[in-house]
Amino acid sequence: MSKKQELSSEEWDFSALEKAPRTLIHRALLWEVDRELGSGREPFLKSAEYRRASNNGFKGSASGVVELGKSGEKAMPFEDGYNFRIDWSQPREELMDQFGEWLDSQERTGKMMEKPALGKPRQALTMLRKMSIVRLKNKGYSLRTAGEVFPQKKRFVESLQKINWTTASREVERAMSRRRNNLKSIERDLGSNNWKSGLYGKA
Repeated sequence: MSKKQELSSEEWDFSALEKAPRTLIHRALLWEVDRELGSGREPFLKSAEYRRASNNGFKGSASGVVELGKSGEKAMPFEDGYNFRIDWSQPREELMDQFGEWLDSQERTGKMMEKPALGKPRQALTMLRKMSIVRLKNKGYSLRTAGEVFPQKKRFVESLQKINWTTASREVERAMSRRRNNLKSIERDLGSNNWKSGLYGKA
């Protein structure tokens, strides 16, 4: 029987990671794979990173997707610039989950729009058509008179025939009500009582 080579416990006993967050486990795996490929680094369980994490009860160890705050980059209306730190040792699924959690956290700001952005229609263009109907009705037009007064817009007016003009008003009003609530949240997040300047000041 050949003589067994010495093998430290840190090389193979990863039970210390059983209660670690999955982000740290992903990093440990990538670290150890890279060692197999010749990184020349010590075992992960002997690394300074592991010691810092374990000494702190694994709090704040490894990350995935971490927001570092807003950037100073000029943005268009409805846009914000953010800086992120990405931990590329994490698998795609983990990064997507964490970014999804970050997006969920933005719902309180009122900026996050559910799909579709303005109510029940599956396509945003459908809601825009319903807004067209509401505006035409408010100016006294019916489907027939709109077609007569705006013959050059015949194709678009005909597309409005597929929509119930009675329910269109209710759906647009519901969408506007939801948006008003969103704008109140946006004002709270901006620390301002003027959402117009906050959203459109850079337009």
